[in-house]
Amino acid sequence: MRWGQRRMYSELAGVTVILTREAEDNAPLAARLRDWSADVIELPCVRVEPLGDTGPLRDALAALGEDDWLVVTSRHGADAVMRCGQIRAAIAATGGATAERLREHGLRVAFQPSEPSGAALARELPPRPGVVLLARSDRALPDLPAGVRERGLALREVVAYRTIAEAQGDVARVRELLSSQGPVSVMFHSPSAVEGMLGAVEPLLLARASIHVLGRSTLRAVRDALGVEVDVSLMEEEGARVAHR
Repeated sequence: MRWGQRRMYSELAGVTVILTREAEDNAPLAARLRDWSADVIELPCVRVEPLGDTGPLRDALAALGEDDWLVVTSRHGADAVMRCGQIRAAIAATGGATAERLREHGLRVAFQPSEPSGAALARELPPRPGVVLLARSDRALPDLPAGVRERGLALREVVAYRTIAEAQGDVARVRELLSSQGPVSVMFHSPSAVEGMLGAVEPLLLARASIHVLGRSTLRAVRDALGVEVDVSLMEEEGARVAHR
């Protein structure tokens, strides 16, 4: 464990920590937080919906050949491409959870970056003669395509599934915790999760918590919504199981 991660966990000992991803994405992080005596509450603030019309995704995948890359950035993306027929392109996965899901579907993963992030994948993706197709959420972050374009690689993008910003679960309990005098921390891994939380909890209430975020886009989303004085800090990647949206 890196020093920065160890420090974060030690600071959260005895604190109520609200996690805003789906339970499957949270599992390793939740277990580690509990090992450090944090009280973990899960309130997923994004949900995923399959496409109503998979035609564009099917067509984009069918057009790929052996000289192309298919980049998949989440478990949901892996599920979506699996349902669309045979894939001839080499497959790159952003992180371990995505790669594991692809392999469960019988797909071979040809590349993973040294860190499970879109920026790292964009920097490290080996060039191929063909195109790079990104199959991901309709709300995906811009760092990955921007990095691919900066390298001069031919890029195409296609929506593989839709991400809905919406809090699901015991919102009343979370509001009660944020209103209490006890220490509460909230972790966000995407701007969509910030939006989902703010659809259920007013900004002044959320601003009472200490907030940990993954990525500068999420940091900007928190500061834009809550102001620059809010207690917010960047956290390091939580290993290979971080979902990238």
